[in-house]
Amino acid sequence: MIGIFDSGIGGLSLYLEAKEKMPDKGFIYLSDNGNFPYGNKTEDEILLLVRKNILLLQKEGAKVILIACNSATVSSRGRIRQEFNIPIVGVEPGVKMANDLYSDKKALVLATKRTAKTHGEFKGAYQNAKIMSASELVDIIEKDYPEIKKSKVKAIMDSKIQNGEEVIVLGCTHYHLIQGLLSEIYPDKIFIVPEEAVIRQLEKFSEYADDSKSDIFLTTGDKEKFRKRLEHLVKGKIDVRKV
Repeated sequence: MIGIFDSGIGGLSLYLEAKEKMPDKGFIYLSDNGNFPYGNKTEDEILLLVRKNILLLQKEGAKVILIACNSATVSSRGRIRQEFNIPIVGVEPGVKMANDLYSDKKALVLATKRTAKTHGEFKGAYQNAKIMSASELVDIIEKDYPEIKKSKVKAIMDSKIQNGEEVIVLGCTHYHLIQGLLSEIYPDKIFIVPEEAVIRQLEKFSEYADDSKSDIFLTTGDKEKFRKRLEHLVKGKIDVRKV
């Protein structure tokens, strides 16, 4: 099976994309919202959570791991791959994608505080990019999704888009869940999400996973709250287990 984890519901956008591309594979999704948010934690704190989550997913039968969280990826990447002898795929802001397609345009990379601290390497990948933390937007999505007030999102985004940026890179998987709402508020902006590139990488390791088609959903937080959001996204009844 393919294990996926995030600090909350953000990684469900990647789960949905992966399930569509690999319907013959079984997935185990872990929402670690008992430890939400990751973006305000230190690198070492996040590394401990990543290690714990991978061990839990392995115990449940995962043979491949997708770290569906930008903060967790940038905080653990090289080190965690040395510790585990299974394929591990991470997710990072689609800065390279944005640069390849729109290098002549001003870009804004929206991230968490933890991801934003890697500003230097993003700047090297895209000279016209500015990176800013929008952790308050992550909080709103985790707390209110799917009933998110457009006015709240617009107030936060207006405070970030101040220099005529034309391209907005969504550098946190939580933001992916409101891409449609963002496009509705800002129809003149180009929003970049790296989901397709991440899933292509995951597909390279799908042979390691068995052919179980049954999916398992786990949470470290409020089971009923997570279940309701999950069912809203998958349009069906889902069983969730608290761990």
